Amino acid sequence: MDTYENERLMTREELIQFGHQYLNGVGISSICKVCIEMGGSCCKFCDELEEGKGCNNRNTSCTAWLCGYLKLILYKAGLLDEWEQFWEQIPGQAYRMDYTPKIVSIKKEIEIPSIQLLSEAFAKDLIRMNAKLENSDYMIELNDTLDRYITRFSEYKDEVILEKAKNDLEDLIKYFYTFQFALQFTRNEE
Repeated sequence: MDTYENERLMTREELIQFGHQYLNGVGISSICKVCIEMGGSCCKFCDELEEGKGCNNRNTSCTAWLCGYLKLILYKAGLLDEWEQFWEQIPGQAYRMDYTPKIVSIKKEIEIPSIQLLSEAFAKDLIRMNAKLENSDYMIELNDTLDRYITRFSEYKDEVILEKAKNDLEDLIKYFYTFQFALQFTRNEE
């Protein structure tokens, strides 16, 4: 990788690899494992997905995209804005497709986090809630609802709307006790 003044050149493959390293630092495997077991998956029905092998064509678009669960974890950890700003620098992203150039200039880099504890805690709460409700459809709907609520924070500027969205979000996750405890623990560690 070459560095020029405040820019860093990265290949498309390096961007994808970096994205996966970052998401591993977030603890993506804990979330994906539980979600897939409950019948969800962001990759469901993708032509590039091969049973038992996974993705045949990793790309920047799918790497940058976050489900509602991961959005929540990054939001609560204070990392969502930097993740989104990082990927806004990358041209050529499209739904499950990638037109990213072979080499991209990066002006704003981000550090790989180490917050797997939050994802592990959230995954435990998902398992507990799924067992309690015995309704995997609810868990998939929860993912979509979290995505919608958290997206409001970047789309709206009106304080009344933002306050309502924050209250709605807190109400939605109030029974995620393990996650709440892990959040408190990580904040106390800072």
